[in-house]
Amino acid sequence: MSRSIFRPFRLQGCDTGPSHIPRCSRLLEHYQLSSSPRRLFSNSLRTESGHNKWSTIKHTKFANDAVKNMMAMKHSRAIVAAAKIGGTDPDSNARLYNALEAAKRASVTKKTIESALRRAAGLGSGDGKVVLENVTYEAIGPGASAIVIEALTDNKARTVTSVRTCLTKQACQLGPALFFFDRKGVIRIIKRTVPEGSEGTPSVIDFDEIFEHAIEAGAEDIEKLEPDEEAEGIEAELPVYQILVDPVDTAKFAQEMKDSHGYDIKDMGIEYVPKNESTVQLTDSQGETMRKVVESLNEIGDVQDVYTNAK
Repeated sequence: MSRSIFRPFRLQGCDTGPSHIPRCSRLLEHYQLSSSPRRLFSNSLRTESGHNKWSTIKHTKFANDAVKNMMAMKHSRAIVAAAKIGGTDPDSNARLYNALEAAKRASVTKKTIESALRRAAGLGSGDGKVVLENVTYEAIGPGASAIVIEALTDNKARTVTSVRTCLTKQACQLGPALFFFDRKGVIRIIKRTVPEGSEGTPSVIDFDEIFEHAIEAGAEDIEKLEPDEEAEGIEAELPVYQILVDPVDTAKFAQEMKDSHGYDIKDMGIEYVPKNESTVQLTDSQGETMRKVVESLNEIGDVQDVYTNAK
């Protein structure tokens, strides 16, 4: 009778006696773990994630870069459109002045701004260059609220399709809404740098004082708002003062408040402001739907601003 070529499996250092069973079990577990199969083209075990620090950082970085690029593109288009309408001199073109200030506040690079101004200076419709158009869309949102969408596009068919798709996904639709708004120049101020020799406390604004200065400079209305949740440092603790003026006086008014009284302009522009009697109070679920609508609209590259009369 031939002898079997197979021999009983036995781990080195592991006795078979009953008193050594715990030690044998530990050795067997160690052997099974160290023998785990590895991924193809990888040095890590299948029981490991294989991730590293860069794999997490790069995705975050790419996402942030995409957002920055989209914002730079939007501001660049706004500069080109403003220059096309009123010329390339910001001192005589309030809309261009507002666009340039907005780009600077958004940390758009100087190179990008200068490139937009150069394109604006040579912009034409008969030489093969892209011609941008301002378009405004009206929509009915959740809870019968009104939405106004401003866009800057070289292809209106593409833009309206993108806007309609975003609205439809949240059960909203295009419809008349402009009569719920007024077109106003809007200046927002958070803090004040008091000029040397003047009275007052730096970074702190007294409502009665700014009200007096605003009315003297030609303001139509002023409102004290809650601190900006997205602000950083001391600005996150200070209230925001929103001032409404005639659209044509926006740049002049902001310059007056800055030069004569030392106010720091947080942002400014010409916007659609809801009429007091037209605001709509939304429920929690309706408010969440509105948030999704606004976010999806802002992700469209052609869309510049979104306004709503919802609270």
